[in-house]
Amino acid sequence: MAVGYRTWTVLPHDPIEVLAPNLWRVEGVLNAYNRRVMVLARLADGRIVIHNAVALDEPSMAQIDAWGEVAAILIPNGFHRQDARIMQTRYPKAKVYAPSGAIAAASKATPCSGGYADVPTDETVSLRELEGVGDREGVMLVQSPDGLSAVFCDTLLNLPKLSGLLGMFLHPTGMLSVPRPTAWWFAKNVDALRKDLLRLSEDDRLARVIPGHGAVVGIEASARLREAAERL
Repeated sequence: MAVGYRTWTVLPHDPIEVLAPNLWRVEGVLNAYNRRVMVLARLADGRIVIHNAVALDEPSMAQIDAWGEVAAILIPNGFHRQDARIMQTRYPKAKVYAPSGAIAAASKATPCSGGYADVPTDETVSLRELEGVGDREGVMLVQSPDGLSAVFCDTLLNLPKLSGLLGMFLHPTGMLSVPRPTAWWFAKNVDALRKDLLRLSEDDRLARVIPGHGAVVGIEASARLREAAERL
């Protein structure tokens, strides 16, 4: 994937979706074959953490500015860096972070200030790296009044049922799943990743799973996450 844009470039996207008072989501076009997801979490003090930056149209960016000050921009893995530089340019006071194993790749787009352990967090928003992927991807956990949301990138997808070669390559589709490329090439230890996802699925607070590509899982989130882990 390209290192990233250098000027503010807006691709088609949906309106901002308010999932909870402190949790917003936007889905937009990445290319002719794929869509991407940006998630914004609001800390208790009003600062905003952006997970997977996506440039939006000016009315949507005005919504974000009215909601709070952007304090952190997360590059969730070494591939999802396309809009990181232009978002950091727009918010020069915000710092950029990436999982520790992805900092070298993420820094090719824009300088990183540290890893996930350095991101400003509080009792409502936390981050950690996932087990089994060489510290190259993590999960953002957001506690809202209706429960806990687990925000992923390419570790989990929830794409519609796909046929043909693409469906075979990403199998299984039509459900929350760990795609084959993650299991075959990205993961360093599939068993460790499976156990980590199973631990997350056992959290009684879990209300939704937000994958990096595809729809939010807001019904039976724990069961769906457990099933995805068990298929690994």
